[in-house]
Amino acid sequence: MIALTSAGAIALAMGGYAVGATQHDSASERSATCGQAKREFETRAGQIRRELRRESQEGETDSRQITMDATRVKIIRELVEQNPACFDAGTRAAAAAIQQHLSEGQADAAVCDLTGIEPENCSVAAD
Repeated sequence: MIALTSAGAIALAMGGYAVGATQHDSASERSATCGQAKREFETRAGQIRRELRRESQEGETDSRQITMDATRVKIIRELVEQNPACFDAGTRAAAAAIQQHLSEGQADAAVCDLTGIEPENCSVAAD
């Protein structure tokens, strides 16, 4: 009887270990996914920031560059929306706001917030 109870306790403990190990693996997977999503987000947001700084210094923006900026904004918005657990509430809200039908100024403000640019230094098309 004692042997049977001991065997049951060992089996229960091993089952708990297996469940814990499985949960740990999915947490590390999520961590790796978030790391990749955040790196990609920062790289693309950095490209937008650099381009906007260059445009503000030169004072000119061509239509091709506006299209590139809008495309980059869409990509980082998608990164946030597809990986919501990886980003804070403010970043998720800014990404969601860009998708809504906002006035041009409101859309620019949301893009600035999403990319980390001060609103007074930011003007970008967010189609």
